[in-house]
Amino acid sequence: MNRMTKEEMIEFLKGMDQRRQILEEEKRRVRGSVETLEEAIQRNNFSRNTDESGIIASGFSPDKVLRVLLNSERDIEEETRSMVKRMREILETEDQIDFVRWCLFQIPAREQQVLQELYVNDVVIDALAEQMCLSTSYLYKLRSRAMNRLLSVYNSRCEARPYTKAERLIRDVRPYMPEGSVV
Repeated sequence: MNRMTKEEMIEFLKGMDQRRQILEEEKRRVRGSVETLEEAIQRNNFSRNTDESGIIASGFSPDKVLRVLLNSERDIEEETRSMVKRMREILETEDQIDFVRWCLFQIPAREQQVLQELYVNDVVIDALAEQMCLSTSYLYKLRSRAMNRLLSVYNSRCEARPYTKAERLIRDVRPYMPEGSVV
């Protein structure tokens, strides 16, 4: 994970909940594509067909069958690589959201609440000051202190923090990918 500036953290916090929902929908779509690809592979698995399958009887020569197999294998590898790459991106973003949430829990509760309300829940600072029975100027100071603490926790640990879900995906998928494949 990369270090963030104050502005980047604010933008990240603002869209965190919506981003999580979008990622869940994208994961469902990618998983659906994987299932569709798997069905297509099973339907077109020429290796289990015999001479009675109709391939030879339909006018296919062995050269054409080989060409179809090679083309479909290449297409499947390309499609699989694309799906794995997209799933990796989704899981890396989920890992980052989880890490930012963990970092939020590392700062004092009152500061967590201020950042959560202002950025994640999009509450206006005047309304939050009234809700928390604080002066607006004090809330500005509290917000600044909270953001500095959050950034300090995040930036001090982000580079050592692995993308656990994404790394697990790559570790599980790598043995099935073609030799030299970059995922």
